Amino acid sequence: MKTLDARRLSHAAVAIARSSLPAPILSYDVSSGRWRLEADYAYLDDPHRITVPSQFSFNLASVPRGFWWLIAPFELSIVAPLIHDFLYRWAGKPPAGAIVPPRSYDRKQSDQLFRKLMTLEGVPAWRRSAAYRAVRWFGGAGWGRES
Repeated sequence: MKTLDARRLSHAAVAIARSSLPAPILSYDVSSGRWRLEADYAYLDDPHRITVPSQFSFNLASVPRGFWWLIAPFELSIVAPLIHDFLYRWAGKPPAGAIVPPRSYDRKQSDQLFRKLMTLEGVPAWRRSAAYRAVRWFGGAGWGRES
């Protein structure tokens, strides 16, 4: 019988049941509390294709632990925080080739894309609204920084 290591999820497609988006391949390390993308993930924000490169590390959603009773990070989808954290890390200007054709996103556009992706992943409207307001009000400190 194979025993699973409860501290690490490795190379698994992490899907959201109601999502219309492909599931990214992720690993999770409990000791660091970080997710890592194991294969490039592309999203078409027509006409722009955003590609998050393999090995990108992110924290899923920055919901303070004290609020998990209301909204836990894993309840805000997977792709939305992945793309959002990627854009935030680079202050909307990822390395060349990550967005084709090239463009940049300002903070508000990044937050609006976060909300749109949560919709595509089937996150209930009240959670989308609360998460969107939270990133608009408190996300500025993370703009251009590692999540």
